[in-house]
Amino acid sequence: MSGPKLFIWYHPTSFYSQKVLLYMKEKRLTNYDYKNVNPKSEIPVVKIGDKIVPDSSTIIQTLEDTFKEGYPNLTPSDKGHHFEQLYNSLEIRTLTFGAMHNVELTTNREIPDEPRLNYLTKIATKRPAILKAQAEAHPDVAEIYNEKLQQTVNFKVDKARLECELVKLEVILEETEQHLLQMDEKSWLCGNNITLADIYLALLMRRLVYVGLAYRYWGNGKRPNLSAYYQRWSEKKSFKEVFYPTSA
Repeated sequence: MSGPKLFIWYHPTSFYSQKVLLYMKEKRLTNYDYKNVNPKSEIPVVKIGDKIVPDSSTIIQTLEDTFKEGYPNLTPSDKGHHFEQLYNSLEIRTLTFGAMHNVELTTNREIPDEPRLNYLTKIATKRPAILKAQAEAHPDVAEIYNEKLQQTVNFKVDKARLECELVKLEVILEETEQHLLQMDEKSWLCGNNITLADIYLALLMRRLVYVGLAYRYWGNGKRPNLSAYYQRWSEKKSFKEVFYPTSA
């Protein structure tokens, strides 16, 4: 297996950095270097040969198109693509910051309290200036940065918006539970092989654990198939390397 040299800029607690890292590990990409950067920088960003690619979804699609022969095909089936779209439709920033601002809705959260909240809030207020500077510095991908800038400017954390996402999440995870009920207990979402749909679901579930919202959706007898699915992921080497690097 061969291909262009990769370099990734990321931060270990960034959801979208974790998305790219878990994908790269499941894709079995090994010819890369990485730099852990301060999250005030725009991340993740991957350099593929001489090409700079921002935005986690764009990065993954570019890598999937670049590394084909000799690498696992992680593109899901139509049903898997349906779940992939469902998981991507959720507002991760709303779930993360909303949970941080409304701790009464959380249980057993792993994310640190006041220091982390103050730090992330400070970073979020600086993000528009960072995105604008990145768009000016990289005109070839300015459209991506400008789209993120608009999303950031329009983003507001409020309890009503969080509760709307929590209801949406309930529906999506119940559909996932019913789908898993029809599958073999050792199968992934699309069968025997992991696809992007599985990677996105694993990331989502891990984020819910991190911010203390997981208890609402699985565990203690609730959604046993989803619970077993997450347990299988948590035992995988790739999962441990991304989310628990010091113990992997």
